[in-house]
Amino acid sequence: MSKSPISGKVQTVLGPIEPEQAGITLTHEHLLIDFTPVLLPPTAASDVGRMHEKVCLENLGWVRYHWTSSIDNLLLLDEELAIEEAKHYANAGGNTIVDVTSVGIARDPMALTRISRATGLNVVMGAGHYVGTSLPEGLARQSPEETASSIIRDVQVGVGDTGIRSGMIGEIGCSWPWTDVEKKSVQAAVMAQQETGAPVNIHPGRDDRAPIEIVEAMDGWGADLSRTVMSHISRTIFDPAALKELAATGVYLEYDLFGMESSYYPFAPHTYMPSDQQRIEQIESLIAEGHLDQVIISHDVCAKHRLHAYGGHGWDHIPGRVVPRMRARGFTEEQLHRILVENPARMLTFV
Repeated sequence: MSKSPISGKVQTVLGPIEPEQAGITLTHEHLLIDFTPVLLPPTAASDVGRMHEKVCLENLGWVRYHWTSSIDNLLLLDEELAIEEAKHYANAGGNTIVDVTSVGIARDPMALTRISRATGLNVVMGAGHYVGTSLPEGLARQSPEETASSIIRDVQVGVGDTGIRSGMIGEIGCSWPWTDVEKKSVQAAVMAQQETGAPVNIHPGRDDRAPIEIVEAMDGWGADLSRTVMSHISRTIFDPAALKELAATGVYLEYDLFGMESSYYPFAPHTYMPSDQQRIEQIESLIAEGHLDQVIISHDVCAKHRLHAYGGHGWDHIPGRVVPRMRARGFTEEQLHRILVENPARMLTFV
């Protein structure tokens, strides 16, 4: 791995900063996103019309349950709304947001810089590609090296002609079963990590074995697992043995669905979405097993119903509500500082 020109720094959309400047960090969010590539059309005839309705008070109950089946709900494209919502987080003491919106779901570098300036928040932008349904048409014909070159350019030069650089590779999307083009996308991310010194964030498929299968492949390709984040732990791994196996690899374990309290999970209805309480309990177990330095947390806001403007919890949910609950359960200030500040800063720092 060649040493990055910004080794020892965190790369934001406004330029590199010292790790100590990152402060309280949400490691997996989407300030702006077009999430409609994953739209799940309603199966009930009486619900088809709702798919095309704007999110409003009258349909909010339905939207919260069937949040993947509302086109409007899956569109976060209002820059001014993003600014107002992000200010809630800043006012709650937040300092940094990692926007892992990758290619194919409406990444917007210029808008991210404006949001950063308007809120005073550090914003770190992602690179690479999401799951198969959002992948560019020509990606399947590219070699891993060709795909890697575009990621490397985003990190070292900037996106297009904007000069705005990514500080994270990912989220790199994987389905279950893992597709060949997604494997190529992850391999390209590993190559880009080796060249740039950037961290990698992986979106695993929805199966207990998906994360470890991806990590084993990445290890074989030469990834730095200590600079690799496995997202969505709580909706993916239900087998304690599988979680223990993944934790032993040294990857960051990202509990990034705080605020998602509906147990119905449309993408995997045969499973369920854990509650914040269950996420906290899993983190407690990981700490007891010696994995405190691998834990990072976030919300993964990617739909309107989770914003304050639409009756949701907002980006201030973790500092405003989750952290007090963790304190009440006995988390020490040192543990909270590691999870909210030290672990994210270490993860984001280029080598």
